[in-house]
Amino acid sequence: MEHCEENELTVILVNYRTPDLTIEAAKSILPQLIGASSLVIVDNASGDESLDKLQSFARGWDDPHKTVVVASATNSGFSAGNNQGFKARPAKWFLLMNSDAIARPGAVAAMTEIATLNAGCGAVTPSLVDHQGILQTSRFRSHSPITELVDGAETGPVTKFFSNGDVAISTDDWETAPDWVSFAAVLISNEVIQKIGPMDESFFLYYEDCDFCRRVLSAGYKIMAAPDAVFAHEAGGTTGVQGKIDDGARLPEYYYVSRNRYYRKYYGPLGPVWANLFWYLGRMIAHLRGVAGRPAPQTPHGRWRDIWINWRGTAANKR
Repeated sequence: MEHCEENELTVILVNYRTPDLTIEAAKSILPQLIGASSLVIVDNASGDESLDKLQSFARGWDDPHKTVVVASATNSGFSAGNNQGFKARPAKWFLLMNSDAIARPGAVAAMTEIATLNAGCGAVTPSLVDHQGILQTSRFRSHSPITELVDGAETGPVTKFFSNGDVAISTDDWETAPDWVSFAAVLISNEVIQKIGPMDESFFLYYEDCDFCRRVLSAGYKIMAAPDAVFAHEAGGTTGVQGKIDDGARLPEYYYVSRNRYYRKYYGPLGPVWANLFWYLGRMIAHLRGVAGRPAPQTPHGRWRDIWINWRGTAANKR
């Protein structure tokens, strides 16, 4: 990718069969784009009416030059979609948004202020709230085999003993520096992209944010927070996976493919094996709660088996 700063800011929205959500997200962010800034909407080969709807919206906006719609030839995932956005409108800063995120007034200004006033800032995370205005967890610690133990157990004493193994950072805690942040909305420096490369397209969907942030920190940049920048986020509105987790339904294959890619990348060929064994240990602890009359918390259907999907790294990562 060539270094070019035609824009101060480019916002990127990746769409896959959620054109109405994407348009609402675009409407929330476009009024905040002033000066040398623009919006890129990447349609990931939706194969439905998405492209027509998005192109019609772009043509009908007050300033059609602010928006460009990119029609991807294939659905290569969230990372690949954003990488196309990086190339479409090079800029000093890129704001990545999910189609299920709505920018509240002043969000862009609050994030760019943090970014420009802090040397070494590579990424900025805003506050995410649900439809009731309640803060969502959006700042996290890195995944590791120990975090799989904590996740499998879902038991207070285990979480307390392995406090650094609890992936989620409390919404009340703005002191703990995150290892990664939600990419439902995130501001990324082009300088960082030039140094560490674009998003890793081997992550089709999920864990790409963990991976990218890990590389940001390894390159010596900081991930900062802009609490006054607020995005309303309908968790799972884009993919539906969060709803499956809440309902205990089976998760899609690509979730586990990405999970195991992550563990192989950072913990070696046996990384997924260790992660899975620690998760099994956690589930054993969870089921022991039944002795005290407390049933083990629900986990996605078939997870005990599905965590082995692509553990050797042979499966394709696709929707």
